[in-house]
Amino acid sequence: MAETVTVRNMRLVNPTGTSLSSGEFRLNERPDSLKGKTLGLLENSKANSDKVLYELGQMLKEKYDLKDILYFGKHSASLPTKPDVVQDMLNKIDILITGIGD
Repeated sequence: MAETVTVRNMRLVNPTGTSLSSGEFRLNERPDSLKGKTLGLLENSKANSDKVLYELGQMLKEKYDLKDILYFGKHSASLPTKPDVVQDMLNKIDILITGIGD
């Protein structure tokens, strides 16, 4: 949680947030092929992010013979994705692309 200080009725927030615990960082294994995979597209609720990701998804499905495309959305661009949406993505997709709009 970011540090917050109130001065003269103004709330000031330190934008650096909190430090992450140290530990091993590893990238997930990458599939050899996208053929037959389910792609998830997560838009951030900003204007046009859904439209851009939809078009991207259609191009990728045609080019890489994806099994399916599932669309997900954030409730707010400035907040983390809700845990139930994250769990839904983990349960249903093989690959995720997230995008912004404006």
